[in-house]
Amino acid sequence: MNILLRDKSDLKGVEEFIPNAYIQGAMEKSNHPVNDIKVISTKFTKVGKTILDRYPNLEWIVHRGHGTDSVNKELCLRYNVGVVATNPNTEGCAHWINDKLVDGNTIIFGNGSISKRLQELIETYYSVKGFEYSVVNSSVKVININNHYKNVVSCVPLNDETEDMFNYELFKNVNDMNFVTISRAKTHNNKDLLKLIAEKKLKSIFIDTLGTELRDELINTGKVTYTKHMSWDFLGHKNDHKKLSEIIQSCIDGEVENPVLERRENKWF
Repeated sequence: MNILLRDKSDLKGVEEFIPNAYIQGAMEKSNHPVNDIKVISTKFTKVGKTILDRYPNLEWIVHRGHGTDSVNKELCLRYNVGVVATNPNTEGCAHWINDKLVDGNTIIFGNGSISKRLQELIETYYSVKGFEYSVVNSSVKVININNHYKNVVSCVPLNDETEDMFNYELFKNVNDMNFVTISRAKTHNNKDLLKLIAEKKLKSIFIDTLGTELRDELINTGKVTYTKHMSWDFLGHKNDHKKLSEIIQSCIDGEVENPVLERRENKWF
């Protein structure tokens, strides 16, 4: 066996599809020979020097998520470990956002798989009413959001360009805006969000991942709905273990499609 599946919360029933894998919960001790492992799949585990040093023959990290900010890709490159994301629960996440939109025009930050599915839903449910939507690439730092829009949506990944992206400067020219975000906590400036609520620039916030700074103060405004990183389960869909098994098999076979980070033939340090 050369597959390790870490973080068990979303793996119920996975044995049917990946029968010959080691499975390790977040708080469980390892019970597998580290030299055998070539593929590790993670959900919440941070991948950095500790894991990369522990598994000398590791070839691929398969992250069961959309963003890969929990994986140190710079170190993976040095250790010649490829990275691939499974992009699970796109449907549930997109429907979660769509459910929170109010009537009016929408601006969406980010254009990944969740954003693209959301755009399809908006075309179905909102465009028939004459409402418009716009999409902004996550790399755009300065944009003038105004009252032409009723909804601001964030689907951006966390990186150097998007950290602290949703701040006072971005929302300063709006009033009574509905903000819906599925992005990581560090893309939001909580201090600024609190100020924007106080000044009635933000009427409502639906947030899937909320950092601890001023969290209670934000929730206590009555304007913030925090879903504790559960948007993916909005439709109650089961996890696609078959797709996960196919991606892992493609890693073993050396036929990975669209990796976040490719492997090279030789290591360099």
